[in-house]
Amino acid sequence: MEQAATSSTTDLEPEYRADGSCWKLVPVISDGLLSQKADDNIFRHPLTVLLTQIAIIFILATIIHHFLRRYHLPRLISEVLAGLILGPTVLGRFFPKMSNTLFPQQSVKILATLTSFGYLFFMFLIGVKMDINLIIKSGKRDWTIGSIVIMFPLLIIVPVARYIAANVDNMDKLSMNWVAFFSGVVMLTSFPVVASLLMHLKIINSELGHVALASALISDLISVVMINSNAYVLLYRFASLRVAIKSMFLCVALVMVVIKILRPMTFWIIRRTPEGKPVKDAYIFLLVIVLVLVTIVGDDVGLQYMYGPFILGLTVPTGPPLASTLIEKLDTVVTDVMLPLMSTYCGYRSNLWELNRRPPAFLIFIITFGFLLKVSCGFFPAICFKMPCKDATALALMLTAKGIIELGTFATNAEKYSIVPGQFTYAVVVILVCAAVVPILIRKLYDPSITYAGYQKRTVLNCPANEGLRVLACAHGQDDALSAIKLLELSNPTTGSPLSVYGLCLEGLVGGSTPLLLNHQLGQKSSSDGSRWQPIIDVFNYFKSETKKQAQVQVFTAISLPKLMHEDISWVAFDNSVALILLPFHRKWNFKGKMISDNKDLRALNCKVLNKAPCSVGILIDRSRNRGPSFLANSSIYRVCVIYLGGKDDREALALAGRMRGWPFVYITVVRVMLSNACPMQGWEVMLDDECLRDIKHPSQKNANVFYEEETVRDGMDTSVLVGSLLDENYDLILVGRHSQSNSPVLAGLSEWTDLPELGPIGDLLASSEITNPISVCVVQQQITK
Repeated sequence: MEQAATSSTTDLEPEYRADGSCWKLVPVISDGLLSQKADDNIFRHPLTVLLTQIAIIFILATIIHHFLRRYHLPRLISEVLAGLILGPTVLGRFFPKMSNTLFPQQSVKILATLTSFGYLFFMFLIGVKMDINLIIKSGKRDWTIGSIVIMFPLLIIVPVARYIAANVDNMDKLSMNWVAFFSGVVMLTSFPVVASLLMHLKIINSELGHVALASALISDLISVVMINSNAYVLLYRFASLRVAIKSMFLCVALVMVVIKILRPMTFWIIRRTPEGKPVKDAYIFLLVIVLVLVTIVGDDVGLQYMYGPFILGLTVPTGPPLASTLIEKLDTVVTDVMLPLMSTYCGYRSNLWELNRRPPAFLIFIITFGFLLKVSCGFFPAICFKMPCKDATALALMLTAKGIIELGTFATNAEKYSIVPGQFTYAVVVILVCAAVVPILIRKLYDPSITYAGYQKRTVLNCPANEGLRVLACAHGQDDALSAIKLLELSNPTTGSPLSVYGLCLEGLVGGSTPLLLNHQLGQKSSSDGSRWQPIIDVFNYFKSETKKQAQVQVFTAISLPKLMHEDISWVAFDNSVALILLPFHRKWNFKGKMISDNKDLRALNCKVLNKAPCSVGILIDRSRNRGPSFLANSSIYRVCVIYLGGKDDREALALAGRMRGWPFVYITVVRVMLSNACPMQGWEVMLDDECLRDIKHPSQKNANVFYEEETVRDGMDTSVLVGSLLDENYDLILVGRHSQSNSPVLAGLSEWTDLPELGPIGDLLASSEITNPISVCVVQQQITK
């Protein structure tokens, strides 16, 4: 009898089989285009269809982005537009047969499941990248802006939108839930969206970027509390108090398990991982299993399925080794593959042809008054904290930005609500327009370089002797700090002319989306391992202990993306009224004078600082053989040479040399290079106008260790030979301006052979990898003013 039932089932045509046995006749994987049977179709196989869909989506999105990126639009726009083209808006309307072949209904469900699965991993990575310490470090301004920009829009816009939908649009109670959900999502401020926007605009390291990040993180966490509290209120209203309390208790219990059990587990994994080694794959698999379990349990106890992974991610300590390994393992697949599928899927589900009627009144209210209120809640608190009007407007727009988080929230929750055709399309269009317009408006309003444009006359030359000199010394490693300290010791700090040194440890951002600027004098720390920058801090602290009252030393650590690290350097220099930034050269030499390192990333960083710095900049090329903490204890005579061709950069180099005259064992030689037919005193009078350089030509008895020489040349070739001869004079340090007189005949022909234009023609000659002399070079550029 059982056999008869089975045979009767298999005798039916596949479309009439209710037990699902028809799926046994369709293998998941095709035999291939060349091996298929006559009556077979490769698009009947689910995996083939899925791979084809993914390929088409990425190809089309890449083509669209190729044209839109010149307008500085984010890739999200291209992905949503790709979905609109592949969905019922274009392909489904004009090529329905092709649409049914490439996107059959069952395969779209598989694609939706894949995007939802990727979204929970994305929420986990968001938590991993967040530094919860950013909330602790946030001040009154950040808390005020972050709180107002989320609380007022949610408390005002959502109830009013529901009222308009009920009384003007005459919506039923089921549709009212969608109205509340839609208005709430549009009024949110998402930290990941704001962080992505700032990175896209390359202003995440600016002062405004730091304020936006802190405010967005505070808003995001407040919204999580408000949304879940509202969920418990709804449970109380539509179920019972017992159900609401039970759900709340289970959610709190889950959060406590994550904090008390799973967080210590992450620290246990870190302790089990040797320093400098990657985390074992077994631990990563364990965390993925825990992630899935937390998602399942959270969804069962009433917590939305994306909040469980988010909370788990927050408990993972930022930085290496665990957070960086998780991001390295998961970020490419999740962010670059699954998330684009999410945004394209949202575009696919939308149908612009459904927008053939007047939009409902509640929608018009949200996109007009709602956005106006949202922007106002960010603008007026910023104005109250004395932020410039344009910056306050840009900040308000940043906190209004929309992106993948809102799209993902709509896509994963739309099935829960009874919506009429076109409502989901309205949601996608609102997000799409906002994601396209906000970056354009911010670019028009805010230019981070303008912050430094009004920063006038911050140079060594214009720094009064009685005020002392303020120097920002940047270091990637301990050797960089030692090199900077040796040069700073030469500046002869005294009680009457003190030296203010700001040491900046530069650390690449790994395993996080939030750049950090730590002030170690305030006791600020990061959850990352600080052993990498502690040796640098020790060098600056040693200099502070040796100079005592003659020098003031503060140490910072900038943890940032390498491509945006110049923003941190510029901001610290601007904020502390620094006159000179010292940067380490990207090439390193060993004790034998052999080049051992040539870091292209550091060279790119130096070039960016030169172009954007709010003060003068010096690139220090250190070939000295003395690697001790101080050269003063080991040197009886220190010889400095200044190559002067004319121009403001050379004058800045002379001003720096003028700070070294106080040491009796420091001998300074100024070599003026001029054409053979030039007047010996031509141009020198300009230098004599500067008080700090007035006695170089005719040194007094007190400064008899300053010498002046004139060398005549005919062209750039003679200048090159002269520079080569200076290398044989046993100088310890050569100071030279970057640009000198770029149009001068004494440099004719040298610019065409320059390998390192950021050093100028003379600096490029002195930085040659073929030089083995233990001689250091400092190439100085005076502040570029607009």
